[in-house]
Amino acid sequence: MPRILIVDDEEANREALKLAIADVNPDWTVYTAQNENEGREIIAQQLEQGERIDVVLTDLVMANEQSGISMAQEARKLDPLVMTTLFTAKEKAVDRISALESGVFNIVQKNMIGTSAVREILTATRAALRYREWSQRINFLRRYFDPRMFEMIESKPALLAMQARIVTIVFWDVRGFSKLCEILKAHPTLISGFLQEYCAVAAKNVFDHNGLLDKFIGDGVMALFGVLDCKNDEGRSDAVSAVKAAIELRVRFEQLTKSWIPRWKLYTPHSIEIGLGCGIHTGEVLAGNVGTDFRDQFTALGPNVNFASRIENRSTSGQILISQSTAERVRCDFQLEPAGEINDIKNIVGRFSLFQV
Repeated sequence: MPRILIVDDEEANREALKLAIADVNPDWTVYTAQNENEGREIIAQQLEQGERIDVVLTDLVMANEQSGISMAQEARKLDPLVMTTLFTAKEKAVDRISALESGVFNIVQKNMIGTSAVREILTATRAALRYREWSQRINFLRRYFDPRMFEMIESKPALLAMQARIVTIVFWDVRGFSKLCEILKAHPTLISGFLQEYCAVAAKNVFDHNGLLDKFIGDGVMALFGVLDCKNDEGRSDAVSAVKAAIELRVRFEQLTKSWIPRWKLYTPHSIEIGLGCGIHTGEVLAGNVGTDFRDQFTALGPNVNFASRIENRSTSGQILISQSTAERVRCDFQLEPAGEINDIKNIVGRFSLFQV
């Protein structure tokens, strides 16, 4: 339900605009204030109650000729996503650029709150509500997905298109997690708290090494390196970044478990064995936006993704296993040891050498 705040020092104008808005939009909640101080208090009160004013409609000239600008600035300080529409009979006297920089979303000319002015204010309010909804969605997504993805897509929208790319795929999975969940099933917050911290650490680690966080899969993580800003080095630098990310996350995971194991031991007599397994493979995938009308996801598809997942399945606690194609790209940067072969991967025929970092 939209919440609208009208700020005007003329009571007749305030009430006329409130009645006009409520008449057309009975599901909107409309608040009124006679100056910017009252307006600021209403916005703050709503925030304290867990609610938000969506749009502020304010007169320009009240206590002074910049009162409306001050209202927009104060509203934006309290809530960066609030939309402010300025209405004024002195539109030509308004420095539009300065007003927009101050947080004003739109400026409407009015000589009095009549039919024409109300219609224009209502149109501007609906536009502000649509923009606010879009902004909220973008800010929501930025919390869960790599911020780099948005920045690069804004400059290169074609990156969303599904296309073949050479990438390094990394899978992580927590060894011993299912057993831990079973022995601590009476204390679910001890599991969820750990999982939240682990996912946050994993996501930051991927971003820090220029990777793309593809998805969380329970206690598993999938990341892609080289999918957005491919370099002309046959994937070598991206493979190096992926292995660096794996090594760093191994260290950070050990630090994380050291802080959690003492807490877990307070609630179970069982021995606790938990560690992080990792599998890495470099190969060609189809990467891009996959979705429907109601859900989108940027991901990678193809047998090489499946192969990377199977390598991760073979890794033990604390082990980083990589394929031969990754090894050839990173052996000058890391110490590698042969780790045997695999030849029983479903739908992928052949014998494949593995290496341990």
